Amino acid sequence: MKQLSIITAVAMLLLCAGQISAADNLYAGIQLGSEFLTDSHDDVDDAVAFGIYGGYRLDRMVSLEANLTTATHDIDGPGDAEISITSLLFGPRLTGQAGRSVNLYADAGLGIYYLDYEYSVYDDSDTEMGLYLGAGMEFPLQRGINMGLDFKYHVLFADDLIDSDLVTLLVRVGFNL
Repeated sequence: MKQLSIITAVAMLLLCAGQISAADNLYAGIQLGSEFLTDSHDDVDDAVAFGIYGGYRLDRMVSLEANLTTATHDIDGPGDAEISITSLLFGPRLTGQAGRSVNLYADAGLGIYYLDYEYSVYDDSDTEMGLYLGAGMEFPLQRGINMGLDFKYHVLFADDLIDSDLVTLLVRVGFNL
């Protein structure tokens, strides 16, 4: 939890610092949705994921985006076990317009995944690297506010705690800064 607080504080400071120099090109928002593990184990439940995201538009089609998402999965079985996964993602985003008011985008990049496994007397944490591929759509609600749907497939490298990839499906509300 301490790592999540530090990461959130740093992300907010970076967003605020960037707002001073290039306010027209920055965007940020919140996201909420589902996170699924792709393994075949039936004992790990799906989780509600939430987080923040922000980006800098290099031009109309290309932007750089950072994303921080966290979710806690319950593990069925004897005892009280859960695994918390916090994802910190960064990569380019390519956007195209479909019609007048719908933007479609694709993104890919690197991820750092903080895993925290807790079982009644056993506690383990790990940090893994990975890649993600994503796609989504967004449309304006009103001037400066967008709503959208974001899908990402996360590939974790050499994970010891869970032998699985991740899928996130998130609803986003974003603001132009």
